[in-house]
Amino acid sequence: MVTIYSFYSNVLYQNFYYDHYEVGKVIVALHKDFANQIAIRDIRSVLDELNYEKAEVIFHLEGSENKSDVGDILLIYLNNNDKLAVVHAIEKLSAIPYVIYAEPDYLETLHVIPDDPLYGQLWGMKKIGVTSAWEYSTGSDSITVGVIDTGIDYHHPDIRQNMWSAPKGRPAYGWNFADHNRNPMDTDGHGTHVAGTIGAVGNNDIGIAGVCWNVKIAALKFGLDIASAIEAINFANLFHISILNASWGGRSYSQSLKYAIDHYQGLFIASAGNDGTDNDKSPIYPASYDSDNIITVASTSPDDSLSRFSNHGVESVDIAAPGSNILSLGLEDEYHSQNGTSMSAPHVAGAAALLKAYRPNLSVPELKNIILYSAVRNPNLTGKVLTGGVLNVKAMFELADYLQRCK
Repeated sequence: MVTIYSFYSNVLYQNFYYDHYEVGKVIVALHKDFANQIAIRDIRSVLDELNYEKAEVIFHLEGSENKSDVGDILLIYLNNNDKLAVVHAIEKLSAIPYVIYAEPDYLETLHVIPDDPLYGQLWGMKKIGVTSAWEYSTGSDSITVGVIDTGIDYHHPDIRQNMWSAPKGRPAYGWNFADHNRNPMDTDGHGTHVAGTIGAVGNNDIGIAGVCWNVKIAALKFGLDIASAIEAINFANLFHISILNASWGGRSYSQSLKYAIDHYQGLFIASAGNDGTDNDKSPIYPASYDSDNIITVASTSPDDSLSRFSNHGVESVDIAAPGSNILSLGLEDEYHSQNGTSMSAPHVAGAAALLKAYRPNLSVPELKNIILYSAVRNPNLTGKVLTGGVLNVKAMFELADYLQRCK
């Protein structure tokens, strides 16, 4: 893990590879001493080698108005719609003496800030870089996150739109494994708070925004017992729910629960616990299972320190995310703040949903590795969590893009 993280840190400096640009296009600035027609004729051999389609002037200043060395700016259209073709064309064109520079046709992004009135109080969203990540994606309703918890207040106006239902509409919202019925309504508030951080509806001029605005949330209400948790995991497999959040745990090692998680076909996000202890020495489950598909999450405070209540463990806790004084949904259309690694885990679950929406073909191991290897190092977490870092959603997307280009 350390080797891969170091490699990622190094390539971040190569900004060109992380910029978004149009394939099949290169912008070229010609020296003003060369007339456009002559320049195009003289570079035709290079353009032919590059298999170009056409070249057109996109910016021109008359001589008296031009105070720089730059003359016309051309847009070159390539027939090869591959990103590496753009890199190759820039190298070739930049070597021509009267080409001042060649660069990609960079893509710009809207600076997405939701209009939700309480968004400014969501300090955790800013810490994990999710605002920049929303320029890539705000999610997809083809992705479902299951919340194994106390249920969800599915009538809350800030999550109602994102509640899951089965393909034929039944069951709706999820399932109640505690009482063995179709109604997973939350009467405690914990599950609703967790669900809000993952996927409260964004940009709807109401309340808050979740990490993943556009997602489906399945309420998998359990009775705080192992059997109903296992039933919930089985349900997730049956309905192809690709991410599960488990903001709970206990000291007892259950072979059955581990077996169910090992055979869950998605990514399982677990909270580290709130005893302020070392999980390597005093394990808590499911967080401390060594299952390949688990990410265990510790909590950080606004000052980037490990929250005083948060469990840790350099071998058994993977990453940290905001968990102190987290504002999210409450019961009966309310909003309130809570503390705990229960609040940290849904930040990671929401990030996983965003990434899965952006790169739907990622396998579970790929999804997990990208989240962990893109964590931003924090000296307060050295020796406390495996990555030594905090979730960073922007870096996560950048790494996913880089790895995609390397395939």
